[in-house]
Amino acid sequence: MTAKLIAGCLTACLLTAQLPGCSFSGSVESMLSPPRLTVEQEQIYQALQQSIGSQISLKYPKSGERLSAFIVDDLDGDGSDEAVVFYEFGRDSLNENRLRISLFDQKEGEWTAVDHIPAAGAEIDRVDIERLGRNPRQNLIIRYSMVDGFEHAVQVLHYENGELAENLKKPYSVMELRDLDGDGTTEVLIAAAAKDSEPATAFVYEMDENGNYPEMPASRRLSDTMTDVTRIAYGNLPTGRGQETIPAIYMDGITGATTVQTVVLNYSDETLSLLYADSPERYPKTERSGGALTMDIDDDGEAEIPVRFAFYDQSVLPEAVAPKMTNWYVCRNKLLMREYSSYYSAQDGFVFLLPKRWEGSVTARLENDEIVFWSFEQPSAPAWTETEDSAHSEAVLLEPLLRLAVVSDPVAADAMQSDGYLLLQQKNSRYYLGKIGDVSRSMRLTPSELLVSMRFLQ
Repeated sequence: MTAKLIAGCLTACLLTAQLPGCSFSGSVESMLSPPRLTVEQEQIYQALQQSIGSQISLKYPKSGERLSAFIVDDLDGDGSDEAVVFYEFGRDSLNENRLRISLFDQKEGEWTAVDHIPAAGAEIDRVDIERLGRNPRQNLIIRYSMVDGFEHAVQVLHYENGELAENLKKPYSVMELRDLDGDGTTEVLIAAAAKDSEPATAFVYEMDENGNYPEMPASRRLSDTMTDVTRIAYGNLPTGRGQETIPAIYMDGITGATTVQTVVLNYSDETLSLLYADSPERYPKTERSGGALTMDIDDDGEAEIPVRFAFYDQSVLPEAVAPKMTNWYVCRNKLLMREYSSYYSAQDGFVFLLPKRWEGSVTARLENDEIVFWSFEQPSAPAWTETEDSAHSEAVLLEPLLRLAVVSDPVAADAMQSDGYLLLQQKNSRYYLGKIGDVSRSMRLTPSELLVSMRFLQ
């Protein structure tokens, strides 16, 4: 390396180290969001320092479209932009949240501090600016995580009369912004997990024309044992009256060490209704292992709930060769109806929907890291059951109908294709392959059927 190049590198390092007011802690946050500011951001930053001092460490949202510590937007609808800055101020304190929010407006072409308020959490998860409910104003919606990383809170603010006014501040387990009732306006959906003596509860906050939330929001008790909400999905639920549908909310919640249950809700006419929840008199129930999440598995606009059962004759097989069958249920008249049966590999990220003509005639085995579907000879006992503890004699396997494999080695994938396997998908350094068995025409899959039956998960 030449002396001139070395001098240039040293100069760049010294200039970086001497940036005014910036905090370099070597954290992941600082590496992902380097404090190199635009001209406008530098002007706002200087105004912040002049207003409160120099002990400032900028804070960046972790997710969403707005990932800057500086939010510049027209918050009050006057045609000019305001600025919001997220930062920590002062020295470390065990008893004080150092996260702050400052608001700046432009006066005679200069950024001027208007308001400074404490944040409602320790870390910023996400920031949105959106109209809510039937009021036309812009709202600053900030989601936070607390010091422990498990507790969360949302704070809804707006710029009015020279200050950031707080309109809503609530803890949550899961929170989403969505038009829940299809009226063209956005509501705030909050799910709070069961805690201490309080059951899990869902709330919907809908802002009125005056920009206020009702003292008693629409709510619905979910479960006494739902200790966390892992996923919210949405779908259009048929009402049974022609083509009419209503919007449905599906919540997957943790109810045990490794188990999940699903509840189905509907929000309309400012009322949150419970359409489905597990109960002792209902069968089947939605309880299953946590890896199986509710989703629209067939892209028809309606979400399906996955529930695992045993493939036929599994009760006599060792666990190592006993793959599970996953049935996908839709909600009808507050009951579950099976729409598909499948093999679902959450680890490998795919679902294989069993053809209807296979139901009652096909079982599955794990063989050399492949899932193999076999036709079998039906014994005298009922062949297709949805109970896990039914005792059956082992079926007589007749012929392999399909082999599915997932490999990460491109050489192995090429070799398998030379051996008759079809490459179904290449995704995330994985090769998804299938080999159709040379079997009777009634049970044989066509390549197009196989491709349609495979669903690859994100």
